[in-house]
Amino acid sequence: RSSDLKECYREKVTDQEKLTLEYLSKTVLSGVRPYELEILKRLFKSDRISIAELTDELKNVYLHSFDEASLENAIQVLEGRFVSKEAEYQKYKKIDIIGDHDAKFIRRMESYAKRLQHREFYKQIDDLISVGLRRYQDKFAEKQAADSPFVLYEKYSRRDVSLLMNCGRDLSSIMYGMKRIGDDVFIFITYHKVGAESEELQYAEGKPDYADAFTDSMIFRWDSQIGKGPESSYMQDVMRAKRKHLMVKKSDAETSFYYMGTCDILSAVGDKKMDNNGKMKDITKVTMKMHQPVREDLLKYLESNLLDEEDKDV
Repeated sequence: RSSDLKECYREKVTDQEKLTLEYLSKTVLSGVRPYELEILKRLFKSDRISIAELTDELKNVYLHSFDEASLENAIQVLEGRFVSKEAEYQKYKKIDIIGDHDAKFIRRMESYAKRLQHREFYKQIDDLISVGLRRYQDKFAEKQAADSPFVLYEKYSRRDVSLLMNCGRDLSSIMYGMKRIGDDVFIFITYHKVGAESEELQYAEGKPDYADAFTDSMIFRWDSQIGKGPESSYMQDVMRAKRKHLMVKKSDAETSFYYMGTCDILSAVGDKKMDNNGKMKDITKVTMKMHQPVREDLLKYLESNLLDEEDKDV
């Protein structure tokens, strides 16, 4: 009897359907951007979507936050292009959701229309769209500013940053410490580094102990990557970027970063630090000023000792 119930509850999904669900879960389920989800919703009923009509509808719904370049990027994402390696694209382009499109229309592939007739697959795509759009409404919609796809103090993965910055592919594997994307630079900080609090350890997991911390709700001090002095191309990328964004997570156990907002650099001073081989190398000690004071509860959370938290959890 129980096996009969299971059979009623869940039909088997095919390998291609699994692949499609896997790709969409990785890329659009987080709900950081609604456009892919809105297109998928319309593809339930339409073989063809007018881009002009879709643009008008989305402008209407998302008002000040609508961005045409992001909509164009969303179409590419649904072609399976949002990957980090060519081998991944060869795998995920087989999701076959969108066919060749032009400046006027998005076209649904016939094989996708057939898959949507499969009840279990339809239900799982429908659930994915509902959850993604609900997350967008709950976390991002009301608080998103007109000039930025990011919401202050919400959490984003490196993959989300790649998506929202319209990189065209997932850059998370090369997005460590600092990443310059066009006029924007993103600085990724782990607030508590493993081993950093021990006086006996020179290194935290093979990395020198970086002095990255808020001195108050407005000022953040950051040590550059080792070997990068003020004149290095690395630091010039940071200094010359029009917009500087700070992303912070509490520990390596977390995969997503709090978006702390934009900041200005008050000073960038050359210094020396010993590398893993015991050699003194150039670094840059940077002082930044946030454009908005950091929320007090978040600052307290980031600064609280990891061991204290573990004791509390026990």
